[in-house]
Amino acid sequence: MLKLQFADGSRESIWLVDARFRIGKDSQNKLILDAPEIEAFHAELIQKDEELYLKNVNPEYSVVVNGKRVQKAVRLKAGDLFQIGPVSLRIIHPSQDLKKMEPTQEHEADGWGLATDASWAQKSLFPIGNNVIIGRDPECDICVPVNHLSRQHARLTPTGGFLLIKDLDSTNGTFLNGERITQGRAKPGDKVRFDVVNFTVVGPKEDANKTIVRQAPQATGSTAGAPKPAQPTAPRSNKPKVKAIRPKTEPSVSGGGRSTSPHLSHTVASAEAPNPGKPASYWVMIAVIVLGLVGTIAYFTLN
Repeated sequence: MLKLQFADGSRESIWLVDARFRIGKDSQNKLILDAPEIEAFHAELIQKDEELYLKNVNPEYSVVVNGKRVQKAVRLKAGDLFQIGPVSLRIIHPSQDLKKMEPTQEHEADGWGLATDASWAQKSLFPIGNNVIIGRDPECDICVPVNHLSRQHARLTPTGGFLLIKDLDSTNGTFLNGERITQGRAKPGDKVRFDVVNFTVVGPKEDANKTIVRQAPQATGSTAGAPKPAQPTAPRSNKPKVKAIRPKTEPSVSGGGRSTSPHLSHTVASAEAPNPGKPASYWVMIAVIVLGLVGTIAYFTLN
């Protein structure tokens, strides 16, 4: 069984297993080629009696085999090269197929990159720094001279243990392991495809699923066991304390002429009680003054 290989290496090789293998731009073809020079149903590969033939659907269509234009069915063998419009295709034996490039230890040590074995590539590994743009524009960090790619097709950014791939609204899409994405995270060994251009992701050999343990920050200070700051005391006031003065009541005099006023009795009793802090003569003088006042009040009261 033979295979169909793109001469520029832009696509994976295709096994020719069907008896009839149609080529053109219509979506019903086995191989869809979208180019202005290619017709809806342009050509057909036919397997018959263990032989392979290429048939030009219309003699006016451009089909070239080994450099010669053909207008009818011709037999093909391994190694033959034919063109459908601007696309070059080669018939190969499976043993002649280019082996897929696998990431090497050297590539892994160098960091992130895209590996390819396509014939258009001037090198087998494209290193990826920070925010690398891939597309067909010559100004791109990785320029892929294939018309199917957008001018700026995708952005590649290494982040942690992954390669972040972001599609830049490309026409024909970005694919990670066969699934179309707008943004995705690739790890070493993953397959990434920009429309029909295939790459293998290479990168540092790290366990992307491993949890990185971050040391907890040391406390700048602890309040455990620390003495509480002394509470500020209110300053003492130097103002003298003012005692409340109870209102005086009019004394009542009993029949014997002695005042029965509880206030006066308290005053006299207070006057009679010596204060150990004053001399006795002081208290005698106070008692005489108080008794004089009491007698005067009693006199005017009775008269």
